[in-house]
Amino acid sequence: MTAKEQISFTRAVSIKWPRVKRQIPVISALFAFCAAAVAAPSRAPAHEAHAPAQAQKSPTLDQILDNLTESELNPKGLAQSNLAIDQLAQKAGALMRKAAKQRTNELTGKDTYSPLGQVMGQVVIALTDANAYLDKLKELQNALIASGTPAAGPKVNTHQTCKDLNREFKAVSTDLKNLKLGIKTLPLPQRAIADMILWDMESRLNSAIDRIRQRTIKVGGALTLKSELTLEDH
Repeated sequence: MTAKEQISFTRAVSIKWPRVKRQIPVISALFAFCAAAVAAPSRAPAHEAHAPAQAQKSPTLDQILDNLTESELNPKGLAQSNLAIDQLAQKAGALMRKAAKQRTNELTGKDTYSPLGQVMGQVVIALTDANAYLDKLKELQNALIASGTPAAGPKVNTHQTCKDLNREFKAVSTDLKNLKLGIKTLPLPQRAIADMILWDMESRLNSAIDRIRQRTIKVGGALTLKSELTLEDH
């Protein structure tokens, strides 16, 4: 890109930034949803430590991820981790609905093939596969709970669950690669902003994925299934 082209590009992005940023909130939210989960946990001020339970705010994404990945492998800790999975699923579901709505709006416009609409579709697929992975992790954790208290629930086919986890992990990795490729098809101002969001959050996103991967391996190890959990992205 020549100096003249660079100046024109910078001017175009700066002029259109507010409007374009409003057009891709779901892309931003997707990465924020995953990346914010690995930020430093919020610390409540000392005077709030003993606040009434009803006054406490709902957990932040980083607190939810901590509960998911750092809980002990005993019934109480596993139940806490499962609750965190449910909370993530709720947040992902809300995000998917927004992405689906925006995709519908894009594809029912004058242009039946909208790059932004296609990217929104990829966001939905990525979140769907991520939820499927977390659901299988919850299934494996329930098997660990049941191993200590057989009456706790129905028997889980843990070997099949491991196969499912391997498949879903690969699917999530593929989804994120496809999303990055989809972003490259966006009009220049939209692509510039999406790339900046990705650049800012990708390392934290990868960290979140790795933390959940390590949790899965830890649970599998407790069930003597560690060798069955390859969790490879290629």
